[in-house]
Amino acid sequence: MRVGILQLNPTIGDIEGNTQRLIDAARTCNADLLVAPELVLSGYPPRDLLLCSGFVEACEHAVDRIAKSVSATILVGHPRLEQSTGRFRNSISVIEDGEVIAVIDKHLLPGYDIFDEDRYFEAGTKTGVVDLKVGRIGIAICEDFWRGLDADAAPTYEENPLTNILKSNCDVIISPSASPFVAKKRKRHLEHAMEIAKANSCKVVVVNQVGGNDDLIFDGGSFICTPEGVSYEAKLFQESVETETEEIRIVPEKNIHEARFQALVLGVQDYCKKTGHQEVLLGLSGGIDSALVATIAVAALGKEAVTGMLMPSRYSSLGSIEDAEVLAKNLGIKAITLPIEHLHSAFERTHADANSQIDGLAGENAQARLRGLLLMSLANQHNALLLATGNKSELAVGYSTLYGDMCGAISVIGDLYKTEVWEMARWINASNQFDVPPIPENSITKPPSAELRPDQLDEDSLPAYEELDAILIPHIDGDLGADEIENTLCIPRAQIDMVLSMVDRSQFKRDQASVILKIAPRTFGRGRPMPIVMKRAWTSARQPS
Repeated sequence: MRVGILQLNPTIGDIEGNTQRLIDAARTCNADLLVAPELVLSGYPPRDLLLCSGFVEACEHAVDRIAKSVSATILVGHPRLEQSTGRFRNSISVIEDGEVIAVIDKHLLPGYDIFDEDRYFEAGTKTGVVDLKVGRIGIAICEDFWRGLDADAAPTYEENPLTNILKSNCDVIISPSASPFVAKKRKRHLEHAMEIAKANSCKVVVVNQVGGNDDLIFDGGSFICTPEGVSYEAKLFQESVETETEEIRIVPEKNIHEARFQALVLGVQDYCKKTGHQEVLLGLSGGIDSALVATIAVAALGKEAVTGMLMPSRYSSLGSIEDAEVLAKNLGIKAITLPIEHLHSAFERTHADANSQIDGLAGENAQARLRGLLLMSLANQHNALLLATGNKSELAVGYSTLYGDMCGAISVIGDLYKTEVWEMARWINASNQFDVPPIPENSITKPPSAELRPDQLDEDSLPAYEELDAILIPHIDGDLGADEIENTLCIPRAQIDMVLSMVDRSQFKRDQASVILKIAPRTFGRGRPMPIVMKRAWTSARQPS
């Protein structure tokens, strides 16, 4: 049984376009069985579009159209209405000889992390086994196959749909998936599939969605395993229509920095493409964060589509201005310089005239908001998409200004801790991604500073980023509290308590942040929904030693 992989990049809600894309791909693929991703007709995740009148019905009509248009045997993912219960199901229609011969429903509906399938769908009940002319296949839709592996956690489901499928002596186990990219997850997926193939002497086929949909990035990377190991891998981060061959084809493994970089490039690329934006804009401070975001934007869209704005103030150093100019030159992007001194002075005079002097932190935030005003105005004028440049460490502790440097449609590096930003920047400069290393060495090595007051350094207000991230990573990604962190780190308890308190107090900012491109196991936003008004009273009293 030769399998065709339809690794497609659907747009959520574009049922007509997604259907035609699938039909066109199927007609170019010469195989015994074609497999498309989970919910390929609606796009994943459709969220409340499922509740819109006619949406699911249109997906079901699209299945009929595919059956009439595609001569090959094909598996198509779509939502459907289960008439007996009046509930929606996440389904795969099996089409053979122009007819739907079986419909398999997803059993395990994830509700952890960014997933909310249990909000919309009801679980299937029928074992996913279908007899085709070319052999017996088992269908385990995404979570039915991974069973919690995407969460990097022990399964919490009582049911294991794959167990019943494996009892049926299938020739091939197929998992149509829409599994978002998370660094290091692919290795776990490959190991799990190889284990299933070897233990059951069968072929395993995983076909994953590719592309960016809002905050989620799908890396594709569909693959086929035999009992001997991985035999075929589709391209990563690219739409791809491929037919299984007898020759083994393995895609070289990417290091973590390259994988994250390519994921963010695809996320920016598809966000712009699918929202109809041709250009992006961002502020260039001369620091490492804006330098990295500009570099990612150029890789995603090309230098002609990226504009950087330098907005120096009375506190901006000549070195930072030069670093921003060098970055723009290295990347070949347009750079506009708009000093904010006149605006800043007018702002101060306005308050002075009203006897309401603004200084200290409020004065610093005012500068950030003046820059945000300029950025938003220019983006508005030119229909450009504004990119936010804050990192995960800053978002965690609130070291950012609402309606200032937090302005933007998407937060490109909001899922990278500061130490990871430095690591990716060094990798980019050492790689051959660009004609010259784009990021100035000084942007990487100089002490970070917001430059909102004389001689300011980030470490005046925060621990060193190496120490800060050492606290944040187990707390944000691992949900550990102060006691557990204190037991594993040689960091004073007072420092830990201070950082965790800053994280809690900053939730109101994160709730108003830009869409954060997800590349880590735990991402701010939908991946970490926390209350704004709260108190950690259960950890406030320490047991006597």
